[in-house]
Amino acid sequence: MSSRRFIEAVEPVLTLMPTVPRPNRPVSLGSRLIWTFLAATVYLLLSVTPLYGIVASSSSPLFNPLVAIIFASTNGTLAQLGIGPIIIAGIIMELVAFSELMDVDLNDPKDQARFTALTKLVAIVIAMFEGAFILSTHQVVAASPTLAFVVWLQMLFGAIIVILLDDMVSKGWGIGSGISLFILISIVRSIFQSTFLPVTVGAGELLGIIPALIAAIYNAATTHALAPLLSVVYRFNLPGLVGLVSTIVLGGFIAYVELMEVRIPLSLVQYGGYKVSYPFKVMYVSVLPIIFTAYTVALIYNGLYFIWATYNPHNANALLNAIACIRTVSTAKFGTINEPCTSSLIYYFTVVPFNMTPQYVVVHILMYIALSIVFAYLWVNLAGLSAEDQARTMVTSGLSIPGFRTSARSLAMHLRRYVNSLTFTSGLLAGLIAALGDVLGVYGTGIGLILLVEIIIQYYTIAMQEQLFEAYPGLKRILGVE
Repeated sequence: MSSRRFIEAVEPVLTLMPTVPRPNRPVSLGSRLIWTFLAATVYLLLSVTPLYGIVASSSSPLFNPLVAIIFASTNGTLAQLGIGPIIIAGIIMELVAFSELMDVDLNDPKDQARFTALTKLVAIVIAMFEGAFILSTHQVVAASPTLAFVVWLQMLFGAIIVILLDDMVSKGWGIGSGISLFILISIVRSIFQSTFLPVTVGAGELLGIIPALIAAIYNAATTHALAPLLSVVYRFNLPGLVGLVSTIVLGGFIAYVELMEVRIPLSLVQYGGYKVSYPFKVMYVSVLPIIFTAYTVALIYNGLYFIWATYNPHNANALLNAIACIRTVSTAKFGTINEPCTSSLIYYFTVVPFNMTPQYVVVHILMYIALSIVFAYLWVNLAGLSAEDQARTMVTSGLSIPGFRTSARSLAMHLRRYVNSLTFTSGLLAGLIAALGDVLGVYGTGIGLILLVEIIIQYYTIAMQEQLFEAYPGLKRILGVE
């Protein structure tokens, strides 16, 4: 069956997909800010509303805090699935569309509506399977088999609400996209908790670095010793001063690199060869490759853990111990924890293990860099960002290389060295920043910090653009902006 026939066959189902209508007239910036605030409020309510019928959450070794931050999910709540189903469905459908596996014209309003509805359907199906997986791996434990189904329904309900909130924000009621908004909230909340939250964890230690630092200064003053102050410099698996400084420094470096551009000299054919410069960001593909990297590391870890849990639960097989070995140990700070053995392969796919060794740091950094570069090249070639794709877009816009004839082929040959260099550089920098962030204890993780800075820059750009359009409404017609 062809893709066109498949879409037509499932169209009755697509018409049932929940949706938010577009506004009939342009919404003012003030109203869009209010709708964005309401979407953020509803998401926050979902993230603090516990799932009815559960007795425990996040006790499974398969729970990955890094993936939870990226997907804006909060364990044990209605926001359990976060934006994971939306992101995965969006990536799948985008790859299908750009690779021309689906016969769909995204410039046709009817095909575009079908494509959007099909993406929602895929997201809902992914949410169904993801909820079942979370329950089956005991990341969320239901009180009874009957309540397990109720918990699954609640997770699905929360995912559908998040899909509708993203739909509302993205269709012009709000600012930017719901995905960016929820990721921003998730990362900011994580950073706020690591900085200011005055709750005790483990053996009575304060979670937030500011309360912990105040307590350390008080203890140092009363005991006339430096030990309390030194204890908060680097707190392993807890926010420390090194993490705070690293967050500020790396955040500034990411902002600097994100704003860097490489300008390529071109000319406008229709204006007699008028010379212009076409900007390419140095972080050409910064976010998606590193998200793929984090997800790949999590999938490999889960696969190795499955091998251990299924075939070697008592660590009796030496060969399987070299692949995966997880032991339960008691610690003074955190009580009983599941820790991977440093001699097993699974250790290197753990997100910041409790026992961090120098070899882990080296392998972690090199692994993130290598995977990020690989995914950067894959995404560039699959998502319409290659030199050939850029050349076709430029030729359509009337751009050419000064001194060369106007053709997509010659322009692609000229652009290839720029695109390849920027793809490698952006993949390298994204992987290095993400890995260093994990090792140095950056608040919100290294990947989260990259996403945070990029989303803030994106929102700042949108806000400036909206203010300009409100001051000069005629610019929308000139630029063809809806």
